[in-house]
Amino acid sequence: MRYSALLLGSIGVLADTFDMQRRAFNAAFATQDLDWTWDTETYADLTRVIGGRDRIQHYADSLDQEVNSDALYDAKIDAFGKMLEGGVRLRPGISDLIAEARRCEMKIACVSAEDKRQVALMLRALGRDLDPSVFDYIGDGSKAARPKPEPAIYRDALRAVGVDADAALAIEDTPEGAASAVAADIDTFAYPGPGIEHRTFVDVIGTGTPTLDLLRTAEQSE
Repeated sequence: MRYSALLLGSIGVLADTFDMQRRAFNAAFATQDLDWTWDTETYADLTRVIGGRDRIQHYADSLDQEVNSDALYDAKIDAFGKMLEGGVRLRPGISDLIAEARRCEMKIACVSAEDKRQVALMLRALGRDLDPSVFDYIGDGSKAARPKPEPAIYRDALRAVGVDADAALAIEDTPEGAASAVAADIDTFAYPGPGIEHRTFVDVIGTGTPTLDLLRTAEQSE
């Protein structure tokens, strides 16, 4: 069968933001005079906790400290926005994949469950590489009844673009994101970025840089 929808599962699929996000958290901690510093290894481990606000609270609980996680997360969003002012580039393969999807008249969605502000900041920063109007659906946390790895955001995207799960292909950069797409019965390809490569992806159809072959006719046994 030929896929009818390309579902790009997060802002991390679109652009490499791992270290930028890490530094934004550290900048937020400094605004509250916290002596927290997340190095690369620590942050990679914390990505298992979905959602920046929950990530902060999880870390505070592990240290038995009381913090205002809402205020810290707002400060992190502000810091992230400042870091994005110079713009970011699409990850390798994504531009060609989107162009091929358009050529094939596929529906295209950004199925992020991140904070709406963060999604907007990322799409603005990608302005020279990506016109947001290419998306038939743009997800964010307000559209997800439950966060990933639950499949709610993917089911919302499928409804919005009018495509059945077996006609869609998802690209995800974390095991939790991949689990969300797989739970929605969507063929899923893992595209882990820096800091995530060591983690194990299960129940995906492939791992690596997405290529145009992903959008071509899938051989199916009968």
